[in-house]
Amino acid sequence: MDLKQLRMLQILDRVGSLSAAAEELSTSQPRLTQQLRQVEQELGTTLFHRSPKGLMLSDSGRAFLPYARRINTMFEAAHTAVSKVGDATSRKLRLGISITASMQLVPANLLAFHKAYPEIYVSICRSTPDQLLRGLEEGRFDLCLGLELPESPLFVRREVFSTRMVGLSLNNMAMPRAITLEKFAQNPLVLPPRSCGTRVLVDDALRRAKVRPRILMEIDDTGTILSIVKAGAAATILPQIVPGLSSRLQVSEFPNFSGEVKGTYLHPRRITPEAEAFIRLSTQRMRSHTDWDIPDGA
Repeated sequence: MDLKQLRMLQILDRVGSLSAAAEELSTSQPRLTQQLRQVEQELGTTLFHRSPKGLMLSDSGRAFLPYARRINTMFEAAHTAVSKVGDATSRKLRLGISITASMQLVPANLLAFHKAYPEIYVSICRSTPDQLLRGLEEGRFDLCLGLELPESPLFVRREVFSTRMVGLSLNNMAMPRAITLEKFAQNPLVLPPRSCGTRVLVDDALRRAKVRPRILMEIDDTGTILSIVKAGAAATILPQIVPGLSSRLQVSEFPNFSGEVKGTYLHPRRITPEAEAFIRLSTQRMRSHTDWDIPDGA
């Protein structure tokens, strides 16, 4: 198996069609079909299921494709590294962040990082946990920071803190500081989308409590969610790292909400110096939050 065949698998996964992939690769569909069969025979398994609707990854394909992406990414990174030998202006940090982490974890840390390392170019992309993992596999990120990021055998996952889920409402709603999840969920709610890791925790807790919440909106931006809450249109349930942004908001704790939200870094096993510097600086700053649980050695 070679790099061209690994790239072929990525394209097949992306377009979901032999004919579309053949067009993109400037080859014929029969030849592409033959190449796919050769790869599957070499691996001794079926990577794609064929159907009238197109191609769909098999369980073996879902297990293998992340490694194929990573191999291609490492080759491209090696090629780029060689081409930039001697280039003193190439220092950069490509940071991926989760939706619920973006508002509290990044701005202050980013400014502190820029002050300490003004020569490093930083790019930031906000996305869902699954897309952040995909970005690492494809080499688009050097480091991801977020809540409830997935685990992968390809990457190092460092837990940096844990925090609780809390309810947020406008002060004039007169919500108590301690309330059951069932009682709080009787309010109309605005929540992050179901693709968000913290939303999965909320949905699981509501399901266990046998509560069917009244969800008015799903928004993939924490700042917009808080704006809706400040307007009195709905309440929300978010990690405790978010509160403290406004005295107009009431924070309600849930005694019956078990489990904590994990804040984690996710990065390749060979981490860049720039990513390591960001982890070191941001972890030091996070230790100033007394309401977060920072593990020893983080």
